[in-house]
Amino acid sequence: MSIVGPTEMERITSIKDHRVVEARGLTSSSARRRSGKCLLEGDEVIAWALAADVPVERVFVHDKIEGEGRSLLDDLRERGVTCFAVSEGILKKLTGRRYLVPLVGVARWDGSAVGPPGDFVIVLDGVQDHGNLGTIVRTARGFGIRDVVAVGDEVDLLYRKALRTSRGTVFGVRLRRFSSALEATSPYGSALQSTAQLEDRPLALAVGNETDGVSDEMDLVVQIPMSRVVESLNVGVATGISIYEFKLKLVMAMLEKRIRGTLGREVNVAGKLIQRSLDAALRDVSRLNSTQVILLMVLRCDEEMSLAQVGKDTATFGDEQAALLQPLFDGGHIAYVEGARERIRLTESGEQLIGQLWGVVEAAEDGILAGFSDSERRQLFDFLRRIQVNCINACGRGCTGQRGQRHSETPF
Repeated sequence: MSIVGPTEMERITSIKDHRVVEARGLTSSSARRRSGKCLLEGDEVIAWALAADVPVERVFVHDKIEGEGRSLLDDLRERGVTCFAVSEGILKKLTGRRYLVPLVGVARWDGSAVGPPGDFVIVLDGVQDHGNLGTIVRTARGFGIRDVVAVGDEVDLLYRKALRTSRGTVFGVRLRRFSSALEATSPYGSALQSTAQLEDRPLALAVGNETDGVSDEMDLVVQIPMSRVVESLNVGVATGISIYEFKLKLVMAMLEKRIRGTLGREVNVAGKLIQRSLDAALRDVSRLNSTQVILLMVLRCDEEMSLAQVGKDTATFGDEQAALLQPLFDGGHIAYVEGARERIRLTESGEQLIGQLWGVVEAAEDGILAGFSDSERRQLFDFLRRIQVNCINACGRGCTGQRGQRHSETPF
């Protein structure tokens, strides 16, 4: 796609244009909070916003844009972002700077959180230095922490220095504004941070400025032990130390609960129980087990499979795979593809067997899904398919081999 130059954009020549007036107002913290919008100064900041899927409403572009800025224009147009060509003077008025910022954007973002917070929350209690704010947010995001609570109105994560110091990670936080804090770190705390005992419950780590510290609304105030040569650490550095240590403590405190509640474990347990249920149902009518019957069903859909793919689908290899397939060969239910000893196909006998066993499969499925409404069953299969797609996207075609996605109409 060719890059359209600034001369071919709509031009804005007046500082009184309503779009320019709105953008100029966003240099004020109160205006940002009131409008739910922020100013993006420079191609790097705009790129961070785009990467975080922040809605960029418009971008003001210097008349003589060049270099990386021109490359960004292509991406902006593909995303449907309206760009306006403006003079150097207007751009300087937009940012309030004496030097030129070639691209300035307006984005709709206030970080307002939706839903309950996670198990680790950072509480910014009077932290006013924007460089420290950005450092704290970037460190928190590095440890997978998204929830930030601002105590009071002074905390401004969208101030230009906070944005740049955070490297755009502020766009990934869920911001709440409250007036209380539950956990904190202080150089004058009554307990060492390393000895603090955490319970199996969510944690809020409150950090304050070096002068006033944090408020008195704390369950536990702790200290980071240091040499007497240094009275206190920069709040950004101290927060990084505390996040690292408390994150580890929180994981250890919640480890058993986390293990028992992981998606992989729940799916694994459910899969094994489904397999045992089908095995029990098949035992009365067939010598085949559920893995063999499922393989026949897959072959009915795919027509043929390689032995390597059989291994991926059934987790059997070598002698174990041979033992799985031999009863199917002996019964005449599968055969090798002509001229290809590494590929198998379903025979007419195999198709007939599937038809004979389908009633057993359906009855077993009804038992497993007893109590589920029709809409709940459809929703379950939709969830499973979405999980499959996400897993395929995460691990690439190696998850599916030659066939790609396969959507089963049965959980077996």
